[in-house]
Amino acid sequence: MTSHSPNELPDDDDSRADVYAAYEAPEASIFEAEIADGAEDTTQVPARPHPHFGWAVLWMFGLWAVQIAVSVAIAAVVIVIAVVQGQTSAEQMARTLADSEPAMIPILTFSSAIAAIVVAIIFYRRQFGKRLALRGMAGKQWLASLLAVLPLAIIASEITNCASEVLPSFNAELLGQFAASPWPVVFVAACLFPAIGEEIFCRGFLGRGLVAHHGAVRGVLLASLLFGIMHIDPVQSVGAFVLGLGMHFIYLTTRSLLAPMLVHMLNNTFAFWVMRNYEWCPLPGLSPLPDGSQVHTPPSVLITAIAAAAALLGLLYQTRTRWLLANYDLQSGEETAWSPGYVTAEQPPAGVDCRAATSPMKFWLAALVVLSYVALLAALAVESGAVLRP
Repeated sequence: MTSHSPNELPDDDDSRADVYAAYEAPEASIFEAEIADGAEDTTQVPARPHPHFGWAVLWMFGLWAVQIAVSVAIAAVVIVIAVVQGQTSAEQMARTLADSEPAMIPILTFSSAIAAIVVAIIFYRRQFGKRLALRGMAGKQWLASLLAVLPLAIIASEITNCASEVLPSFNAELLGQFAASPWPVVFVAACLFPAIGEEIFCRGFLGRGLVAHHGAVRGVLLASLLFGIMHIDPVQSVGAFVLGLGMHFIYLTTRSLLAPMLVHMLNNTFAFWVMRNYEWCPLPGLSPLPDGSQVHTPPSVLITAIAAAAALLGLLYQTRTRWLLANYDLQSGEETAWSPGYVTAEQPPAGVDCRAATSPMKFWLAALVVLSYVALLAALAVESGAVLRP
């Protein structure tokens, strides 16, 4: 038996130690959740965690109901204050409500985060952290997740640009107004709270059930679709769907909810930073030009962003986290992977003796990440400089 680090798997361990078992084939790959027709199943199929797609849709409407209730309560308070101040005409009321809209964002994002946490605690109780995979990661996974923010943001932004040509948008002006708020308020309300609440709700809660019921590919597509729809604004929903795909892939490969939380938070931070600073640092395709016109992402930037994203996601998959059981396979003498019987990112129960391990990073894949990322940064610098030059 080949010896290896207690936290790393040997390079050639690609099948037996694959923790992302298909829900009917405990030793299948993470993206092999479909079982061929007619295949004989000799194992008992485990119970799937809640929710399936129908329930997931209902939960999405439930979160909307919370947001609507909070919005109505805020509007009622604003109206009462306006009446007390003598602003009783319809015009004054409408103006007061419009002026209060940016102030609603922190309250709405905070209440949504609290609602998501409450739902998860009610369902998982003391298993809250294990079911959602609220755990740390290997250093290479932290770095890869961090680097994935920029290329994913560029790809999602360009797809959003294309969607804006055929779909209506009614949040752009409001978000622009809110971006002018003090930076600590913007960061906490529009970056931190959504990263916590939406990742717990969409990736951790809805995604856990959807992936377990429908397999990795369809489950991630459905969870990302609901994540996009939850943003309501049609154009913003398209971008959120694309980002959701990337963040869910990162979640399943790192088996840590902190990874998509980090990507989500930094993506929103980057988006608002661009909105506040595009006049002196224009990034074509990511922000309006200094004259206010919107352009598509230059081909050089988009191509290098796709290459960098592919390399980084490939690296995350190659170094994916696996839970290895402490006991050995008596026939092969190799460690085997724990799986609850369906695709998931959750941690093993407390009574299961196993450890988290990752595969060593392949040199050629790491080199590809470096080369593609340097090319992306160079393309961004060239295109931004071309806009600033008279």
